Amino acid sequence: MDRELFNKLASKMGITSVKVLSQAEEYMRLSQVKCARLGSSTATSKAVICLELAANSAKFPLDKDFAIALSGLNKKVYQSSLKSMECMLGLQTSVGLRELAVQYGCLNAIKVASQILERYEASLPAAQQQDLDLSKPLFTTAALFIACKCMKIRADKKLASSSGAKKGIFDRLCSQLQKFGQEICSEASSVKGSIKTAKKRQKALTEMLEEGLDNDVLSTSPKQQREQPLREEEEEDMKQNYEEWKRKILENALQTKAADS
Repeated sequence: MDRELFNKLASKMGITSVKVLSQAEEYMRLSQVKCARLGSSTATSKAVICLELAANSAKFPLDKDFAIALSGLNKKVYQSSLKSMECMLGLQTSVGLRELAVQYGCLNAIKVASQILERYEASLPAAQQQDLDLSKPLFTTAALFIACKCMKIRADKKLASSSGAKKGIFDRLCSQLQKFGQEICSEASSVKGSIKTAKKRQKALTEMLEEGLDNDVLSTSPKQQREQPLREEEEEDMKQNYEEWKRKILENALQTKAADS
């Protein structure tokens, strides 16, 4: 971008600090190399973003809404482009998974992305783990990208480019994380399948038990149901008659024995 136009944009944004302007120009120069894949941004919007990044780093007060209007982008696209350029220029040392997921619309992938990073770290030698910072944009972006891919979630196309790393480095890390993502998604599918099978078996068993109870009820005819109490009463009467007969026989035997003596 022409320097005169760049200075005009800075003037409109109220930036007069030589230090901020110098830093913004450096960001603009770096963006031409590192942010070439940032497709939706124009030269003007990139210049405005570089000016805001420089102002933020120097804690220079800035009208955010005016900057967005001046860029020619809507608020959502501007914020997304700003975050992407921030990562690409290496200005953001750590990026949380949730922050990335909110920015690129893939909240459902956070858990899997976190598990991918955990398994990746566990697979490395202890000495390498000590120097590893998984909060860096390269790792969080790659993990979220792979999680979306394995879960078949459509994420913003800019997600892959927001790592700030060269395409070759990003792709190489993604290939390493891919196997962990596939393992996690496969395990999740197996658990869901087991739960579904268990529920089906439980349902089938319940239906069999209910059917068995119904058959027991149906196998007893109304006539048998009416006769059953009568039969039980007859058996009770017969038992009582037998006990009475037995008692009388014993009494007669005792009386006869007493008479003979």
